[in-house]
Amino acid sequence: MTTTPNLAPPGAGLPTLERWFSSALLMALSTFLSKDALTRWLRRETEKALALAASLPETLASQQVLLPRVTGLEDSSRCWSANMVLQHLVIVDTGIRELAEALSDDTSFGRELRIAEVKPVPEAGLEQHALLRTAVDDYARLIDGLGDLRTTLRHTHPWFGQLDLRGWHALAAMHTMAHRRQMQAIVARLARQPEV
Repeated sequence: MTTTPNLAPPGAGLPTLERWFSSALLMALSTFLSKDALTRWLRRETEKALALAASLPETLASQQVLLPRVTGLEDSSRCWSANMVLQHLVIVDTGIRELAEALSDDTSFGRELRIAEVKPVPEAGLEQHALLRTAVDDYARLIDGLGDLRTTLRHTHPWFGQLDLRGWHALAAMHTMAHRRQMQAIVARLARQPEV
């Protein structure tokens, strides 16, 4: 019988130094990488995450795994399954696409973002593979049709403050990288235990 681990609540955030470093990295990425380079990075990280998830037998893809905290991810995200990681990416990438539509139209997004609202559910299934690929394709198609993403309007991220669309695009890629690393850790942990 598995007991639920005692984790910090969603939205508790990152340790101060890590949050500061992540914010500085995000600003550097949005300043120095082109829109197209960020899109390529996002797609590469997504494909890696999908390949890792697909390497698991179906019986293990929905098994939650308690990990040490992965850099860039808060404590409440430490006990997810591979399918939950993919569902979280679907939720976030779809949300950033909606935000991108608003900012590119010079329209306020109109709602506060809360970390707790983008958490996955334990019931997430294999359907998340196709949903993630579709979400990233839809998002990339929208971004490809926009300019340099330097929008006048900004929207607040709970950890990183006010971001223009270029900042949100860099965040989409950086966020996917962090969860790809989480997926690697989940697959490695499951590979060390016998399939039940």
